[in-house]
Amino acid sequence: MVALVSGRVAVIAAPFGVPTHSSLASGPVARIDTAALVHNLEQVRRLVGPRVGVLAMVKSNAYGHGAEICAGALAKAGCRAFGVATVAEAAALAPVVKAAAGAKQDSRIAVFGGLLPGEAQAAVEAGAEVVTQELEVIRALGARAQACGVQVAVHLKIDTGMHRLGVAPGDVVEFMKAAAVVRGVRVAAICSHFAQAESVTGEVTAGQLEAMLAADTALRAAGFAPARHLANSAAILTRPEAHLDMVRPGIMLYGVAPDPSLRGRADLRPVMQLVAHVIRVADVGVGEGVGYGHTFHAARPTRLATVRCGYADGYPRILGNVATASVRGTRVPLVGRICMDHAMFDVTDVTEAGGVVVGDEVTLWGDDPEVEDVANKAGTIAYELLARVAARVRREVAGEGR
Repeated sequence: MVALVSGRVAVIAAPFGVPTHSSLASGPVARIDTAALVHNLEQVRRLVGPRVGVLAMVKSNAYGHGAEICAGALAKAGCRAFGVATVAEAAALAPVVKAAAGAKQDSRIAVFGGLLPGEAQAAVEAGAEVVTQELEVIRALGARAQACGVQVAVHLKIDTGMHRLGVAPGDVVEFMKAAAVVRGVRVAAICSHFAQAESVTGEVTAGQLEAMLAADTALRAAGFAPARHLANSAAILTRPEAHLDMVRPGIMLYGVAPDPSLRGRADLRPVMQLVAHVIRVADVGVGEGVGYGHTFHAARPTRLATVRCGYADGYPRILGNVATASVRGTRVPLVGRICMDHAMFDVTDVTEAGGVVVGDEVTLWGDDPEVEDVANKAGTIAYELLARVAARVRREVAGEGR
């Protein structure tokens, strides 16, 4: 290595003639292990049994993992139902799912985020199913479906206690009667969403399931028999009585337990490894400040590695001086504030093979550290970290592009 001294900072450059990893892209990469994804799907199937359908949640870019990558892999593994938040997501994924599943296989994509009547045309054109509690949306869907000569499947959302979306349980029968006469629409299912499903013995969860089953009983007495789905990842792991006709795994598909208390209830494997590349290595002296605001000062002669990943990539600023990462098998602390495009790590103690050099990979989360641990340090949940990985972060299937 060659030390280029500038003031009190020594920049470590690669010796002449030594490869500098110029073939690597400098930006961060989210490596997606599709084998782990399919393994996690099989864990869901093992828990719910062959008679219960699986609707895989791939909203928000498959929780940040890359919707096209994940939906395609799940479809190839036999999954035929998918959940998204918006019509745009449904339209983008429809050809991907169809191609992966095969032309002779039916596949369904349901929009869960809520629609306005003006979005009915786009929903019909996308071939999407729609989760709603709005009669005007159902009528708009019906009118557009009739004009196109098709029928739209609707899932009626029931508010069993989450109080975010849904028809009140006591209004379900009358709502269903009104929806049933709308031409061009078929109410294929009823559904709801748990607020506290990770609590195995929680009264709130038990009450929500009771309200859902009571609404179902009332509908059947009135001559309606739609399919039923309620269980999210937490309920899949804790509430077999809530599996009903179909389940909706989300975070567990991506290898994360929905609550720390549920880790170990299934053999889940992490799907995303977020890595960044070292673009500079430099030595700083005792007392030198690092980063914006100099929130870190070196207490010893310190070797710093700067990586090309910052809060604009989805690596939260709040992790400054808190997070750790791993490089060459060694945990290293993040020092100073995270910048928009960069972060700095203290790699002084990494001595394997001569220490860190430009081009080395730094694992921000994956097997070590796990995303749950990083989320805990950020004061949030793994869902948020994963979903906020920015579009500019390249997604690649593990083993490709390396």
